[in-house]
Amino acid sequence: MSGEIWETSIVALPNRFALDWRRLMRWCLLGTAIMFLWLMAPVVKCTFTAFQATPLGEVDQDLAPSQADAERVEQGQGFVAKVTTAAKVCYQQTPLLGQESWKGNLLLAFAAATVITWALRRWEARRRKTFDG
Repeated sequence: MSGEIWETSIVALPNRFALDWRRLMRWCLLGTAIMFLWLMAPVVKCTFTAFQATPLGEVDQDLAPSQADAERVEQGQGFVAKVTTAAKVCYQQTPLLGQESWKGNLLLAFAAATVITWALRRWEARRRKTFDG
């Protein structure tokens, strides 16, 4: 009787410690996204400040409507160029992996763990696949 219990518990042992690779992959992906957003927050803040500081320009009231619209389009193109240049400068000041080293390492670790757990989940799913029909 005790031999049967021992055999069934040995057989069930691997199932107890089997990891849910899909769930683990999702948590790692969430960690990657959070670290990416955390590392990009200074760039977004700087870019938003530059966006607020860049004037759109004013249109003279004496101009004809068609000429005023053409002037707005011209100023709008200059506005977009100024904001994108400001975003590039902000990113150069605080690049994604150029901040504190532990943050960059954690981002890369989460990204690597996501790829590894995705591969293990796929490998396990292929291993379980049967060709019976």
